Amino acid sequence: MAYPNTSESCRVLLIYPRFSTATFWNFTVACELVGARYPAAPLGLITLAATLPQHWDLRLVNRNTEELSEADLDWADLVMTGGMLAQQVDTLELIALCHEHGKPVAVGGPDPTSSPEIYATADFRVLGEVEGIVDEFISAWQAGERSGCFTAPKFTIDVTLSPIPRFDLLRFEHYLYVGVQYSRGCPFTCEFCDIIELYGRVPRAKTTPQMLAELETLYQLGYRGHVDFVDDNLIGNKKALKTFLPELAAWLKARDYPFEFSTEASINMAAIAKLIKRLQFGEHLRCGLGARHPAI
Repeated sequence: MAYPNTSESCRVLLIYPRFSTATFWNFTVACELVGARYPAAPLGLITLAATLPQHWDLRLVNRNTEELSEADLDWADLVMTGGMLAQQVDTLELIALCHEHGKPVAVGGPDPTSSPEIYATADFRVLGEVEGIVDEFISAWQAGERSGCFTAPKFTIDVTLSPIPRFDLLRFEHYLYVGVQYSRGCPFTCEFCDIIELYGRVPRAKTTPQMLAELETLYQLGYRGHVDFVDDNLIGNKKALKTFLPELAAWLKARDYPFEFSTEASINMAAIAKLIKRLQFGEHLRCGLGARHPAI
């Protein structure tokens, strides 16, 4: 299959695959009650978007909230897609659909990283944390390569160098909430969870200025409401979190509390009274916490 040489510029179509209907991630009926189309925005894809060359032209289509059109595919030089296990069926269908239109496809995300052999039909497989491998992929694409497998080193990516996600690509009105990520990794070894296989047992946290810059970007774009910290375990790095929380509280107060937060954290947080108090941020903010049990 011959593809056009787009080494100078590139039109990238970012496609977020549909989640299977029988999955935890798919509760669209509940979203309709508040006028949203889907629970969460595709944080992984907009983080990927932020790592691509600034002169590349990007377009985002979320198959959970909108239709993928023939015009979208015709426009693209390259399609980038991928996601979780619950999106595998649609991701494979997307690869076939794009090939029918003569478009090369790069896949990445948790499921391709865990089971790369399933995605052998993709032109490119970009595996692991994107910040650790995207430059190699971009160089190969610009050199004219039209297939390959690129794998990031495990558990070593410096998240303090991760760029601000391209929140501007989102249509906020489509979502129940928008996600941000403060840290990756979890110190526990719960048998039901693959986090430590993907991101390791040493939680790596972003800096306070870096995290506040992400929230400020959302604020300046006009977003208000629910923000979910999608961390594997928000309190995995308690030392860093205790430094971050007072700064976050001050930021919120200075802007009259534009966001309310939710997150996931291990249940041992219940034994740390000072940490729970810091997570409350005052009477004007609700902080919902989903518990993970470290001993399971």
